[in-house]
Amino acid sequence: MNYLKGGAELLQSRMETFAGVKVRYSRANQFSFDIIAVPGRNPVDMVDSEGLVLRGQIQDFTVNIVKLRDKLGDPKRPLRNDEIMMEMPFGKIIFVVNAENVATSHYEPSDSYGIAWRIHTKSDRYAS
Repeated sequence: MNYLKGGAELLQSRMETFAGVKVRYSRANQFSFDIIAVPGRNPVDMVDSEGLVLRGQIQDFTVNIVKLRDKLGDPKRPLRNDEIMMEMPFGKIIFVVNAENVATSHYEPSDSYGIAWRIHTKSDRYAS
């Protein structure tokens, strides 16, 4: 047994239990479903066309790969422009999966064992 993989599985499970929130994951009129995700933020620096450095934040969601793949259509991975809706104290916000290529990739493994993906998003709009 790989103890580090078991530890990564346990850590993701505990994060979902104690820090996870129910979000609605959807893909352009194809499907929509609820899943538990662990929200986080990632600061980024971007350079604009004038050469000025702009500081921003990417909203990340860490999601169990197996649970997400079971619910996704083809392809069984996050796609750019997929949407994640999260309930906040002041309303529901829709985050778009890295539509503007702010991050190097729109998703990436959060560990070395294939337990969870970190999905990079950008706040887009309030849900009605």
